[in-house]
Amino acid sequence: MHKLLRLFVPVIFAGMIVLPALGAGDAAKGKELYMKRCKACHAEDGAGTPAMQKKFGAKLLPLGGKEVQALKDAEIAKQFNEVANHKALLKTLQPGDLDNVIAFIRTLKK
Repeated sequence: MHKLLRLFVPVIFAGMIVLPALGAGDAAKGKELYMKRCKACHAEDGAGTPAMQKKFGAKLLPLGGKEVQALKDAEIAKQFNEVANHKALLKTLQPGDLDNVIAFIRTLKK
């Protein structure tokens, strides 16, 4: 039993260090997708286009602002999935795309 513990405990701890990094997205790929699919509403800098700012007002949070940047990645993903305007986009996303976009959003931090 002790031999098994000596074998698995280091593996478990190594997994705890490596696994969170596996969920991290690729900001360069995220930027490419953002510029194609998100910029039209959120603007290049993530502040929102004037039309979207007018339509949604304070509900449209700047992606580089403190409120969004303080959210955990999972919270950003959850909010993204709940926005009605994102429903059509959600159907076209490939695995990892949202992680990549979130990684890009992190680069917008002010």
